[in-house]
This record gives sequence, C-alpha cells and structure tokens, in this order.
Amino acid sequence: MEQKQIPAIQNIDNAPMMSNQQTVAHQPDRFILDFKGVYPQYTPDNKETIVISHKVVLMDPYSAKKFTTVLNDNIARYEKKFGEIKKPAYVKKAEKELKKLQKQAATGTEAPSYMG
Repeated sequence: MEQKQIPAIQNIDNAPMMSNQQTVAHQPDRFILDFKGVYPQYTPDNKETIVISHKVVLMDPYSAKKFTTVLNDNIARYEKKFGEIKKPAYVKKAEKELKKLQKQAATGTEAPSYMG
C-alpha cells in the first residue's frame, strides 16, 4: 500500500520572547497559558514606562497534562547536569519587601501619601 504524503507548512516564530511572568487559567475544554515579559523601559523623552509582551498558548487538557510531564522531566535532567535551580537573590529581596508592605498595610502603620 502506497503512503500518501501530506504537505506541511511550518509557521516558525523567529522572535523568541523571555518570559518572566506566567499566568495559567482553564475552562472545561482548554488551558490558557499566558507567558508575559514585563520590563522597564524609557521613552524618548526619558520617562520610565513598563513594556509588557504576551504570548498566549491554548492547550486541551490532555496536552496540558502531558506538557507538565515533559517540563518536569526536563527540569530534572537540567538539575542533574547543572545543579539545583534556586530562587534568585533579587526574587528573595522582592518577596521580603512585599511581605513588609503587606504587614504595614494589615496593621495600618504605613504613612499616608498626603503627608509627603
């Protein structure tokens, strides 16, 4: 029996994106993975702004579950080769600052903004 050849079209994104924030949501028929790149940037008139790039991926539940298996396997192989992945110091510092701000907000000890 002769095999039928089906032509394929590859749509390759030649602009890879570094993702430093991710959001996952789900509906009965899909998982929604939103990969974000959030970075400070200056405008031409030297004003600070935040640039947010998104790449959204939709997956059916089976594919999403399979993806977690593949990702966990790759993380294990990475750590075996390069060592344990640890939380970066800048993340620890940001989390500490966030906890401090949350504690201040909970106790009402933060200075009102109108006090200068």
